[in-house]
Amino acid sequence: MWSELRFNVYNATMAKEIKFFKAPRYLLRKLNILNVVDQLQVKSFIDVGCGAGELACSLAERGYEGVGLDFSDEAIKCAKSIQKDRNISTKRLRFIKGNASQITSKSDLVICCEVIEHLKDDDAFLEEIKRSGEYFLFSVPARMKWFDRFDEMVGHYRRYEKDELTKQLNQHGYEVMDFMSYGYPYINITRLVRKAMAGKVKPQDKIEDKTKQSGVNPIKTLKIQSLDIEPPMKLLYWLSKPFNRYNLSEGYLVLCRLSRS
Repeated sequence: MWSELRFNVYNATMAKEIKFFKAPRYLLRKLNILNVVDQLQVKSFIDVGCGAGELACSLAERGYEGVGLDFSDEAIKCAKSIQKDRNISTKRLRFIKGNASQITSKSDLVICCEVIEHLKDDDAFLEEIKRSGEYFLFSVPARMKWFDRFDEMVGHYRRYEKDELTKQLNQHGYEVMDFMSYGYPYINITRLVRKAMAGKVKPQDKIEDKTKQSGVNPIKTLKIQSLDIEPPMKLLYWLSKPFNRYNLSEGYLVLCRLSRS
């Protein structure tokens, strides 16, 4: 997730001002997700690997009750700040530091946005979260041929191919209900921008540390601070929707449920 996170600590109150930059790729994914969730008519969700928590906050504002889960202290801190800024009740939405193994309750929907590509053993994760929901929504970066230094910088082990991911999900007992190649051609353009801005990956960086940063602030050289591009991105979302059925984009969004066979 490409974002900008800024902390300003004031002497008197020690208050924190956090500004989260909602990047084009994130917004196109978010708008597609909101559309999918509204059609499902679910009531509750768990956002596993919630990052800065903006998606979970947007779902809570639409009336859904949920939990945001992330193993990064910085991500949870950012998420709680956004929640407070948007006056979202902690009875409707909770953010918890942890991982999938700590999920103790079942929700209508489990969301995993840009998560499984960060896991060395994605099969174990897919098996573990089956117990946590009725529907499952995954987003992943597409096409290994596009794996580049940006993927390395944010801690990706891989990108995914459509047929291989479908087969992998089926092997773990998921039934694919919808498979979208979202955001084309716009997120393909942003991939080139990210690649140009990624810079060199420090060899001493651990992949776990890269993963922790990926949800809140992966590109520290980015100078965009508080630009709100969500309104114009809604138009691009509608223009890109007809291409969702074609395998053209560099990002996949997959809706599943547990197989009933």
